[in-house]
Amino acid sequence: MNRHIADGSPSSIKAFFAQVIEWKAVDKYTVKLTLSSPDSDMPIKLTQPQAKIVKANGMDWWAGGTGPYKVESFQAGVKSVHSRNNNYWRDTGQWLDSIEITAITDPNARLNALLAGSVDMVAIIQARDIDKVEQSGNKVLSIPSGLYGGICCLKNTAPGSNDDFVQGLRYIQDRERIVRKFLRGQGTVGNDHPINISYGADHCSELPQIPFDPDKAKYHLNKSGINEAELYVAPVIGFIEDACLLMQANLKKIGFNLKLKKVPTDGYWGAVWMKEPLNVVTWNMRPTANSMMAIQFGPNGNWNDTFWNDDRMGQLLKDSLAETDAAKRHEMHCEMQKLVSTKSGIIIPAHTNIMDAHNPKVHGFANVPLGQFGGNGWAEHIWKEA
Repeated sequence: MNRHIADGSPSSIKAFFAQVIEWKAVDKYTVKLTLSSPDSDMPIKLTQPQAKIVKANGMDWWAGGTGPYKVESFQAGVKSVHSRNNNYWRDTGQWLDSIEITAITDPNARLNALLAGSVDMVAIIQARDIDKVEQSGNKVLSIPSGLYGGICCLKNTAPGSNDDFVQGLRYIQDRERIVRKFLRGQGTVGNDHPINISYGADHCSELPQIPFDPDKAKYHLNKSGINEAELYVAPVIGFIEDACLLMQANLKKIGFNLKLKKVPTDGYWGAVWMKEPLNVVTWNMRPTANSMMAIQFGPNGNWNDTFWNDDRMGQLLKDSLAETDAAKRHEMHCEMQKLVSTKSGIIIPAHTNIMDAHNPKVHGFANVPLGQFGGNGWAEHIWKEA
């Protein structure tokens, strides 16, 4: 755990542990942590995949040996092969003899592999393909979630550094049409912050919905002095390409030229995301509202992908963890969601259900909204009919 809080740590969940002063092993089965301030979310944060237990000072991530399956081979971006771990510490969990995971980044090729029977499971199907999946005899797993697709406008460079430019893009999002047409109703309208109804009481339902208003969009874009821009687009989530084409068409009607530069998903997260001034993004839901906002909008966080750093946001992220009064905590969460939706560079037109597909002979998927196939914990639970 000290890896996450070390100086210069590249950990993607470093912001989760901003209040941690020290992790200390007390005995063989006990770890004690010392905090600089209260953190009521800490037990839940420890469920994140990045917080899994690994050997101290070890760098061979594939030799951990504590999971239900062992790694037989691993080719980055190609394939990994796993065999049953007969020494697994739990009494149940490894129901298959082996698992082979293949990287198929193109969504159409991925779907065709399922339809052809080449694979038993495919992650991240598109809503328009639901009928095709079901007609083939396969099953769709659709779980309401905070998962979203959006547009990152980097605040540390033009054009995202111009608040009116970002505001203009907010008003041009035809959110209800995106959910109705592109998601086939398998999602919810976005409000330019990541916390939707899936987060329960921490969702600020009273925050006014940003409407589709071309006149206001035109006003802010004219005020910005910017009349054209280029957005990098990759199929990082099912509806995002269609949503960007719709945005481009609506912007053209008000005299703004948005160029779409289509790029592949291969290498996208290293070469485009957090680098190009305007790019598309997708984020899985995190286990708490605070952890979701901290990892993406915590000041100077490693995954702060719009480079928006706000002292008030940082203070609220810290203070809300120590607040036990439900009403006051909700008020803090509302303020944070308003800050993100009005000050940051993120635009979130819609949240989508997690939609995966699988062979009907495969069973045991959990109803967990934190990632594909039940929060990415599927390997421990699934089984297949002989």
